[in-house]
This record gives sequence, C-alpha cells and structure tokens, in this order.
Amino acid sequence: MKFLYLFDPLCGWCYAASPAITTLASQHKVDAIATGLFANTGKVLDTAFAQHAWQNDQRIAQLTGLPFSEKYHQNVLLAGGEFNSFYLSMACHLLKQTMPSQLLPTLAQLQAVRYVDGSDTSQKQQVQEALIALGKADIAKQMDNPDSHSQTNQWLQHGQHLAQQLGVHGTPNLLAQVDDNWVVVPSQFLYQHDEHISTKIQAFLAEFAK
Repeated sequence: MKFLYLFDPLCGWCYAASPAITTLASQHKVDAIATGLFANTGKVLDTAFAQHAWQNDQRIAQLTGLPFSEKYHQNVLLAGGEFNSFYLSMACHLLKQTMPSQLLPTLAQLQAVRYVDGSDTSQKQQVQEALIALGKADIAKQMDNPDSHSQTNQWLQHGQHLAQQLGVHGTPNLLAQVDDNWVVVPSQFLYQHDEHISTKIQAFLAEFAK
C-alpha cells in the first residue's frame, strides 16, 4: 500500500498523528509532503492566539496522551514570538532529499523539541541546534545554503497544489492509493497509538471499496 501524508511541522494535530504515521511508514511507503500551512504567514503568538493554541493542545493531550510541557507553554506560547513553520519545513525537505527514511522519525523528534523541551522552533537557529543535537549536523549546515530556501518554497508550493488537486484542507491529511485514486483516511486512525494501524486502515479501505 502507498500513502500520501500532507502535514505542517507546527500543526499540533500533526504532532498527535506522528506516532501512527511513523508506525505506518515502517510497514508501507508513505510520501510525506509539507503544505506550508504555517510557513511565512506573518503570524505572531499574541495573547489570544497563544490561549487558543494552548486550549487546543490540551485537547490533543487528553485524546492522545502526548505531552505539552509548561516549558513550552511559558517559553514558546507566552513569549510572543513568531509562529512560522518555514525552518522546520526546510529541515524536513532536506531530510527527504538526503536521508528520506529519517524524515518522519526526525520530524517526531523535532516536534518533541518544541512541545516537550520548550524550544522555539519557529527560529532557524533553534531548529539547527536541535538537528545538531539529534546527530543531523549536515542537515543543519545545509539550512544556510541559499538554494535550500528556494527549494523549500518550491516543495511547499507542490504540497499546496497537491492539497488543492485532492480537495483536502488543513493538516494532517493521510491519503491511501487505491487503484488509480487517492482515498482520504479518516482522522480517527491518525490519533490512535496503535501498532495495528495498517490492518485497521486496510479494513476501512476494503469496506470503502464495496
């Protein structure tokens, strides 16, 4: 089975989906593409936005059991900084180009760097420091290459066009290839930390095909 995973690295629900997606990718081909949902939008974490984000994070925590630390709450949400997924997206693009099997596991680690360790990964330097700590110093160095900036923009545009063509909105979106068509996998499968996710999705697709 082949899957297409449309995501944004700063999307809290994508953090929620990471365990399931990583498990699925260990068993099937998952083509992960960022859509730039939160990249270079100019959004700032003002008080209202921070409060909304924290409430949403608590819902995710209750549903999945994943942690959102007080360090993240204080040092990221309440710090009033930029809300920009571009540099995380650049890291993901470079990982996909040079070590594709590491993209999804490293994405999950980078999400934890933000939500657990409380590092502001909207900032390029913070992303680079996290990559170095994760043993990905070459990726961190490539982020300084001007070509990486333009190539990341092209990748994000590709993700946006794909989402439009497939008629899906927001993130995360997981689609399964069935014959020559792409079928949207219901989000309920994405938030279950279940080693049998592949079997459950296959059962859903079998019912869908009837």
